[in-house]
Amino acid sequence: MKPSVGFVGLGHMGTPMCQHLLNRAYEVHLYDINEQALARFQGTSAYPAASLQEIAQAVDVVVLMLPDSHIVEQVVLGEHGLSTGLAAEKVLIDMSSSQPSSTQRIAQVLAARGVHMLDAPVSGGVPRAKEGTLTIMVGGERQIFEQHQELLQVFGNRLFYVGEHGSGHLTKALNNLLSATTLASAVEVVLLGMRAGLDPAVLIEVVNASTGRSNSTEVKFPRYILNRSFDDGFALKLMSKDLKTALATAAELEFPLLIGSVVNQLWQAAVTQGFGEDSHTVFYKFLEELTMQQTKGKDSV
Repeated sequence: MKPSVGFVGLGHMGTPMCQHLLNRAYEVHLYDINEQALARFQGTSAYPAASLQEIAQAVDVVVLMLPDSHIVEQVVLGEHGLSTGLAAEKVLIDMSSSQPSSTQRIAQVLAARGVHMLDAPVSGGVPRAKEGTLTIMVGGERQIFEQHQELLQVFGNRLFYVGEHGSGHLTKALNNLLSATTLASAVEVVLLGMRAGLDPAVLIEVVNASTGRSNSTEVKFPRYILNRSFDDGFALKLMSKDLKTALATAAELEFPLLIGSVVNQLWQAAVTQGFGEDSHTVFYKFLEELTMQQTKGKDSV
């Protein structure tokens, strides 16, 4: 039998993920502090919950898709949080991008009550959330992962078990460090090429047929940057948060993350300059303004 599922966090990612559950005929209970988010599911078979405790008591598995660890901790361990309603043998799956150390603490608290936890962050953004083709990296007990693969496959077609509690969240942070690095480098290269008179669209086409290609040049530039829509759906401040997670892990391990430190500073500067709430491909606009003010936009994309 399919487990009943509670879903907490109906944002850009959570909404299409919930829709996939409904399309697969799962019993779904929903919770979000945003009433407009809940209203999107009026007329469906989903059950809105009045509280976190209610949703925890009603389902077998609770899935979280929330902005950061601080909110996850409040939702799970707060005075009226999920932990007050989760009984032994139930499962919490945190698909947010969270701090590994926070995930480990939550898992310990829940384990003392007989509740299982997986951290299962995703990669692919809103487009692949809508398609149901996310990449999912999972930490926690392997047996619990294996028991819930079918549920996770509702959201993604590439699942990876990466280790103990917190390993999934660390893997996601490291992936995003690499993603942020390639985007920052690609933006800088394109801006330099434009300063020299190159056509940015042609330059990207050449790069994508050559060894400099990456997801940033193959996907982000054609879809979101060359047309200046910058509407990828993943907030720049969330990318910056993931970089901080990677840097914090490096500090804990006394690992010299040299390039990553510079990249982290660039993205933090973009947040400081007011781009944090925008989708992360607006990093192009931030670096454009920083490096090419004297051109007065004549060679803008």
